[in-house]
Amino acid sequence: MPERCEGSEGSADGIAVQPAGAFGAGEWPEVPLKANERAPVLITAGVWLVFLVVPLVAMVTGDAPLGTKVLGCAGLAAFVVVYMGHFIWPWPWRTLPHWVNTAAATAVLLLCVLATIPAGGLNSFNFLPFTLAIWIFPHRLRVGLPVSVALSTAWVVVALSVDSGGSRFWLVVPTVMALVIMLALRLAMEREERSRILGEELALSRQRERFGRDVHDVLGHSLTVITLKTELARRLVDSDPEQAKVELDEVLELSRQSLAEVRTTVGGLHVPDLGAQLASARTALQAAGIAFDLPEASSVARFRPERRELFAWCLREAITNVIRHSGASHCTVTITADRLTVADDGAGLSEPASPGNGLSGMRHRVTDVGGSLSLSQVHPGSDRPGTTLEVHL
Repeated sequence: MPERCEGSEGSADGIAVQPAGAFGAGEWPEVPLKANERAPVLITAGVWLVFLVVPLVAMVTGDAPLGTKVLGCAGLAAFVVVYMGHFIWPWPWRTLPHWVNTAAATAVLLLCVLATIPAGGLNSFNFLPFTLAIWIFPHRLRVGLPVSVALSTAWVVVALSVDSGGSRFWLVVPTVMALVIMLALRLAMEREERSRILGEELALSRQRERFGRDVHDVLGHSLTVITLKTELARRLVDSDPEQAKVELDEVLELSRQSLAEVRTTVGGLHVPDLGAQLASARTALQAAGIAFDLPEASSVARFRPERRELFAWCLREAITNVIRHSGASHCTVTITADRLTVADDGAGLSEPASPGNGLSGMRHRVTDVGGSLSLSQVHPGSDRPGTTLEVHL
């Protein structure tokens, strides 16, 4: 079955599982997959379609009328298309939650199964594992588990009602086995994903330690040399001014080289902290004489790390824009688990709006993680309309 599922926000009931290299943990695209992303999904989801050969053969070789057989084969073909299409495009209605989209796909799949029953009979029960798969694998277990259990229960009730003979065993037991096997597979993939994530975190920790040592070594050596040369230049100022100038030129060049080395070393390491950025915003707004309302750092400590990082980048750029361009006297910042809002009472947006590099970079960061960024006026039509920047994930 397909090896992809939603993230669990650190909870114990679900971890993102997907084909290696396809998506990051917790990412389930709201748009159709790109061509190079479809292959792993089509393979892992499509390989199980071989089990639909049983109802297909039963329909083709059965005694049902030709029209019924055609209807059954059409239902099977439609089932395959909807099933595979759901994994390639799981969110056809982006304004609705994921589970609503999956529920709609399930309803269509069940209609396809109904079309196969007149020709396939009890062999139509072979479609059950596929209806369970689109709930167990792409969703958190707290969503997929109760739905899949409910579907299996309904399937068993139908099996007991349509067959009272000895063959009911071959309808009920495979239904239960399909549910148990897929849940076991899902849990095994979660465990493997947890191990992978822990390994990556350990590697990242070691990398940061190495970068810290590198920075210490670079700065320790450079600052020592700069100190010595500065002391020498100070002694030579009166006795040999020309040599003192030479020493100072070397100090200047050395400081530039050290700055370049430090930037190279830490350029890919720096990750802003949202709590620290709130403190920095408080200091910057105070220095600019702008009154403010900011949340406490403790209120954002429980957010997911990737969201804290994104909000920190956006908050820093937004506060910089408020100080430099808005002419505001008051700024309000509100942050929730999925939304950052920065509002001021300044001069508002220029017409036409021409976002600079900072705002463009912020928009790229937000859209890269599937969020949205919007700019609007707080009081349209007034002489000081103000500006509201909102980042929504």
